Amino acid sequence: MGSSEVLENWVVRNGNGVKSCGDEDREGMANGGFEQMVNGAKENENLGDEILEDFETYWEDVNDRLMVSRMVSDSVIKGIVSAVEQEAAERLVTKDMELANLKEYLQFHEGSLSKTELESFGSLMSQDELGSMDFRKCMTLSNVFMEHGKMGDFLDGLRSMEKDEFKKLKKSIDELRGSNSVTNKSSRSEMVKLEGILQEKESGIWVQLDKTLDNIRMMVDTFFKRMDVMLQLSKTSLHQWQEEHLIKVELESVVMRSVIRTVQEEFEYKLWDQYAQLCGDRNEKLNAISSLRTELDAVLKSLSSSENGHVTSHGLHDADFFTRKTSSEYVTSTKSVWDGNGNGKLEDSKTDIPENFDAVTLKHMSKDEMVTYFNNIMTKMRRHHESILQKKTDEYFVLRAEYLNLRGGSAVPHKKDKGESDILRKKIPEIIFKLDDILVENEKHPAFTQETLSFGNLKDRLDNLLSENHQLRDLLKDKKNEVKSLLSQVSDATEKRLQHSLAEADMLKQIGDLNLAMEESLIEASVREDVYTCFLRDLNDGERNEVEELNFGFDMPNESNDTNAGSTKKIEIEDLEMECLIMQEICGVISGEGIKEAKDMLKELHWEHLNEKEIRTSLDTKVIEMENKLKFEVEEKDRLKQRVSVLDTLVNEKEKLATDASAALAKERDQFEQVRQELNAAKEFASQQQTLASGCNKEVNVVKGQLAEAVERIEVLKEEAAQLNISLEEKAEELKEANHRANMVLAISEERQTLLSSLESKEIELRKQVETIIGNINESSKMIADFECRVTGRLRTNNVRFEHSYSQLDCLVKKANLLRRTTLLYQQRLEKRCSDLKLAEAEAITQNSSFFIFLFLQIISN
Repeated sequence: MGSSEVLENWVVRNGNGVKSCGDEDREGMANGGFEQMVNGAKENENLGDEILEDFETYWEDVNDRLMVSRMVSDSVIKGIVSAVEQEAAERLVTKDMELANLKEYLQFHEGSLSKTELESFGSLMSQDELGSMDFRKCMTLSNVFMEHGKMGDFLDGLRSMEKDEFKKLKKSIDELRGSNSVTNKSSRSEMVKLEGILQEKESGIWVQLDKTLDNIRMMVDTFFKRMDVMLQLSKTSLHQWQEEHLIKVELESVVMRSVIRTVQEEFEYKLWDQYAQLCGDRNEKLNAISSLRTELDAVLKSLSSSENGHVTSHGLHDADFFTRKTSSEYVTSTKSVWDGNGNGKLEDSKTDIPENFDAVTLKHMSKDEMVTYFNNIMTKMRRHHESILQKKTDEYFVLRAEYLNLRGGSAVPHKKDKGESDILRKKIPEIIFKLDDILVENEKHPAFTQETLSFGNLKDRLDNLLSENHQLRDLLKDKKNEVKSLLSQVSDATEKRLQHSLAEADMLKQIGDLNLAMEESLIEASVREDVYTCFLRDLNDGERNEVEELNFGFDMPNESNDTNAGSTKKIEIEDLEMECLIMQEICGVISGEGIKEAKDMLKELHWEHLNEKEIRTSLDTKVIEMENKLKFEVEEKDRLKQRVSVLDTLVNEKEKLATDASAALAKERDQFEQVRQELNAAKEFASQQQTLASGCNKEVNVVKGQLAEAVERIEVLKEEAAQLNISLEEKAEELKEANHRANMVLAISEERQTLLSSLESKEIELRKQVETIIGNINESSKMIADFECRVTGRLRTNNVRFEHSYSQLDCLVKKANLLRRTTLLYQQRLEKRCSDLKLAEAEAITQNSSFFIFLFLQIISN
């Protein structure tokens, strides 16, 4: 009934989660699962509180029953003593003074017993009340174990008090018995027969008293043993509850660790994928930048070659003039460049190129550092040389323009391209320098391209270290479990040892009791022999006196009758002596048999004591072996702890490396963003170049039209030449030169067309790059969609895990209900035992009442 009520209460408290499992969707289950877990934990705490409250009520009932049993035992003892006193008062009126003294002694003893017992019970009740109040105030696990230990100590105290009280009772009874024997010895000779009868009755009463005391002691001992069994059962139940709680906490921690680990692994995999993608994109873009740089170099070379070819096509005279002027200008410009600062150095070489190298700094550098250092110097020198070339090409184009201006008419179609070509020549080297800077920075970080492989290796190593760490943790758990099992075995061995020591103490106490009983039996036998000897002496003296009186009082005629009477009296005396001898022999036989039985019991107890000693020595050896095993396990545990500490340091170092790698990744990302910005600027410049190329196409078309007009004019001039042969002969050379110029213009137009085709191919390549960027964006959107799908999948798996944990909590609730049922069964067993105790008390009372009735009937019959 209790378990069904608990289940109903649990279902009512957690009804939302149950309905959501039966009627609603998985989302309801996921929302209510955590609340059900919390409610389940609260319910488990409530179950523990209820179990502890039931345990308190059980102990209160036990204390009440103990009070009742002790009061009953006190009342029985008091009734027996009062019955003995009444019987002695009714049968022996002559001994009123002695009985009054005995009554005063007994009243004093009973008053002291009642006071001590009342004080002890009051102190016990106050301790119980205080313990219950403290037990209700703090209901934690440690306090429960503390209260359990206090209950064990309290039972030990009760046991010691019970033993002390029984010893006091036994001493008081022995004193009463000794006082009665002394008074019986000092009595008169005339009352010997009556005293013998009374002694027999009193001895029977004392024997019954001893039996009742032994029965009460046995009952109390059995009660304490049962209480010890109940304490052990409660201790085992508490340990089971503690183990279940620890298992529950470990399961929750394992679940949370697994969830966190899965999320962490997913995040790490995503980071690695993104990092690999970034590295791949970065390498592709760097390759694209290097290809653009080579293309720009090719464009620059083609432009310079086209201009140089055009200039060389102008006659020998122009070439000589141009070479003279350029050589003079070149010399002056170089002088101005080299002598600008008066030190024979370049202007920019002060900051870029060192004059000499320090041997000390180069010695401290490694091979890779030296290679990077000299590569940087070479790139700086190359940039400086290219800047000088740019200046010289600018001066060259300026001189060429001046020369064309001087020449006049032949440079008319090329004046329009002057501004555009100058702009191109100025911008293309700037772009080349920027691309060189990017490539140089990439060369400064050569390990960035290999960081994917190094990070992959680090990840594999971290995974291996984590797996080893998990294995070591599992080994530590196994070793801890083994240590716990060994500790439990040691505790069991110590408990067995304590039990054997208690049994040995009990056996020694029994041996002492038997020795006391033997001494008492010997004392009683000696007292009886003394009494019988005194009785026989009194009879002999009395008979002799009577015989002498008869001899003096009667006459001689009556001598025959006197002789007959004397003979009969002598025969009676001989019969009495024979009876005394027979009684003495019987007493000797009985005492000898008692001594033999006592010796046999002592031998048996001695053998049992020897066996227990052997068992104890074997247990001691086992305990020593277990201690040695525990020491070995502790040493292994210390070694494992040292290994774990070393592995922790390694893991910390790997984590530091990972943090450094993440910082390097952040730096590389910043650099990548800078490169991206520069690429955007290059794209803008390419768009401007496209606009310029479209303008150049228009101009080329205009030039083509002009060339067509020139061809028409040439044809007109040929017709005029045919008409005017005289003018042809004079201007044949001019015509040849004109034809040559026309060929040059055609070659230039063809080169422009090739340039246009190359620009169109570049446009196509740029469009392809834009399309690849768009494809990358689409792939990133797909990745985001896949990430959303994974997140939804993980949420579903988490919901399934919550459902599984909910089912596990249901199993735990069922276990709690089973514990409730077991507590109810224990309560029922306790009630049965209490009823058995009540029946035993009632039987004892009925036996005592029947005994008193039997004594009363004997008294009446006498």
